[in-house]
Amino acid sequence: MPGNHRIRRRTFLAGTAMLAGASLMPGLRAASAAETIKVATWGGSWRDSLDKLVAEKVREAGGAVDYVLDTPQGNLAKLVAARGGVVPFDNMESGLELVQLMAADRFIADLDYSSIPNAAALPELARAKNYVMTLGSMDGIVYNHEVFEELGIAPPQKYSDLADPKLAGKVAFPDITHTQHWNAVTGLAYEAGGSEADLKKAVPLINEINPAYFYSSSTDLSTRMASGNIVAAPWHAGFVVRLRRDDVPLSITYPKFGDKQGGLWPVLHHIVRGTSNVEMARAFLNAYLDPEVQLAHAKATGVLPINPEALRNLASDPENQEVLRLDETTFENLFVVDFSKVDLREWRNAWMRDVSRG
Repeated sequence: MPGNHRIRRRTFLAGTAMLAGASLMPGLRAASAAETIKVATWGGSWRDSLDKLVAEKVREAGGAVDYVLDTPQGNLAKLVAARGGVVPFDNMESGLELVQLMAADRFIADLDYSSIPNAAALPELARAKNYVMTLGSMDGIVYNHEVFEELGIAPPQKYSDLADPKLAGKVAFPDITHTQHWNAVTGLAYEAGGSEADLKKAVPLINEINPAYFYSSSTDLSTRMASGNIVAAPWHAGFVVRLRRDDVPLSITYPKFGDKQGGLWPVLHHIVRGTSNVEMARAFLNAYLDPEVQLAHAKATGVLPINPEALRNLASDPENQEVLRLDETTFENLFVVDFSKVDLREWRNAWMRDVSRG
């Protein structure tokens, strides 16, 4: 985590007691039928789940929700383009790599936690000045276990295993615009004796993998995985859960990062600075943090809820049990990229200049 908000993994499980009876309604009752907020988020099944579980609470209270669907980087570009004008959306989901930039340029607002009562149940370090951690993906290597068995390839234990010649033309790798990019390149840097401070060490290993394509959309990768055009990629466990429902034979392994195993990617939620719909934006975020909503969204999408009660209850869900590592050490043992060590400009230059394509 940036600054003083680095994740201490035990706090995810230890969080403070849930605010008894925390109501969604104080902010929501202020909504009128004419009030619409725009939420910048991902597309596909993620957006569908948000709309079913979170936005429905807003609609029940008389408001409306629209979506701006893009990567966090793409949505940040929209904020930059709108600088000085009307903001293009009111709420935004992002990742750790963007927080310092957005805060420095004041794209995101400081949060008034007295108006977000469901946040009281969260671990303290999930509540930062200008974001709340709502959920987290468990990152690893997703692979088609039937194809691997047919090819006589053992399940991948480290990211560089994707360089196996038998996988030529069948491996995808996350583009720098995709959230799963960061754990993948950091894992490769660790394999090469580096760390977040020296991501360039990952470049030769990425070139050895020689990905068939660099994905910027999980929706697109889902289609290619389901068709068998791609059979392995650094990705997150949620898509194993989701695609298994359509009988796609996927599994996931969790590579090591030093003494940690598997990567955690925190999903961050912001209210955009300059929104004219502050009350509705807070109401949407408060609904998102309701423990029942958190549990249902996590079950639907295969991610980890930040609400402690929801996290405990997820451990009894059969679909997620088989894919996620859910026990009292879940968060303690997951790796989190420390972006205070990452030179973003240097890495972007190396990514564009030194990584082979085609």
